[in-house]
Amino acid sequence: MGVAETDLPELDKLAVFIGEKLDVPGNDLTTVVARAGRLLPRRLRGDAEYLICAQTMVRQPRLHGLVDDARVAQAMKRLRAFASKQDPDKARTDRLLGQIAAFVFNMFLMAALVITVLVWRGVLGPAP
Repeated sequence: MGVAETDLPELDKLAVFIGEKLDVPGNDLTTVVARAGRLLPRRLRGDAEYLICAQTMVRQPRLHGLVDDARVAQAMKRLRAFASKQDPDKARTDRLLGQIAAFVFNMFLMAALVITVLVWRGVLGPAP
């Protein structure tokens, strides 16, 4: 038959849940998926795109019957399972540590470059 009109708020709840878990702003599935980008695996992005399409089709009486209930349920189950495994605090910490590591590495490179130039110019090194 098709997805009931009452499933639309459930998709919005799923979008908010995914947004919270992936640390992505947005209240609807379209916004969350667009902003999540590569944080969602390719197959799950496809499931999310199908849910977005199904959400649009449910609102059209002629297209309502084309929505596959089993596929919608499976896509929602996969997305919810993926999002429940995510830890936004750990992801935020990992991002911060990655930025700090890149900064420290760049400072070491800059110091090595300065010391190399000073040795090359004769400012540092053995005294004559």
